[in-house]
Amino acid sequence: MKRIATLLTCSLILLLAAVTHAQPLRVAVLEFEDQTGMRPDERLGGQIPRGSLAERGVFMLGKHLANQDAFVLIDRRDFLEQMERMQFFDDDRPTPTRPSFLHVAQSLRADAVLRGNLVSFSPGTRTVNQGGHRAEFSTLTVRVALEALDAVDGAVIAVADGRAHREVRQTAGLQTTLGEDEILDLLDQAVADAVPNLQRTLVERAEAKRDRPTVRISVTTTSDPALVEINGILVGSTPLENFEIYKGDQVLTVGKPGYRDMTKRILFEHDALIEVPMFRNDLTADELKEVLESMRINLFLGEPGIVIHRLD
Repeated sequence: MKRIATLLTCSLILLLAAVTHAQPLRVAVLEFEDQTGMRPDERLGGQIPRGSLAERGVFMLGKHLANQDAFVLIDRRDFLEQMERMQFFDDDRPTPTRPSFLHVAQSLRADAVLRGNLVSFSPGTRTVNQGGHRAEFSTLTVRVALEALDAVDGAVIAVADGRAHREVRQTAGLQTTLGEDEILDLLDQAVADAVPNLQRTLVERAEAKRDRPTVRISVTTTSDPALVEINGILVGSTPLENFEIYKGDQVLTVGKPGYRDMTKRILFEHDALIEVPMFRNDLTADELKEVLESMRINLFLGEPGIVIHRLD
């Protein structure tokens, strides 16, 4: 029995040590959107714009994450400023294409990017008749959903939801109206309800992710800037430098208005520099030859040639 107790004690000490020394997750909050449908009763927060309420969700989520030892919260202002700097330009003119959060997340060494949604902000009514007396109970429910996106490939790696409600008795002699501060308390409670599940899933995924090898790629073209997608997800524009992806089979797509999209499936096992020849839709035979001759061709993968330089 003493031996068993000793083993259990040692196991507990090792477990606590592992938790204590685990690296906290670096996370950034991208946005908090309003996805509600039903409009609440005027007395139950109906006068508060739901878009405005969703915007407060960014603060609520940040507050709860900042108070958790498992997280390091990246300043959202830095994140958004980096996004603005990555605005895509073509011939010095901004394009309507929105920059991807992935490149920004990697530049800030984020492990995950969080996205919040105000899913429900809805009223309910319950009427009770007791001994000839009629009482009405109004309920306001706030529900939020939180998503965590992988900073390497943009995949959803964790989802959690939380809810909070407030019941108010309304009678002919007593009418209660919920103010903005009380509505914000409900939002705060809903976010607090969702964060523990999100944290648990993220920590589990982070442990698995540490064992998944990555490589870094850089992409240039003969007509920079061009948009770069990995497995259908926009990751940035050329020249793209040191972008982290998982090892293995990946589909690389490089495109630009007025040019043919270049799509190749490539097995990435090492860091690589990729050179992509860009061909206009109306390219003549002589112009096509000129583009190919301008490329320093070391390795072709199909036609037209994407040049891959292995970086050791």
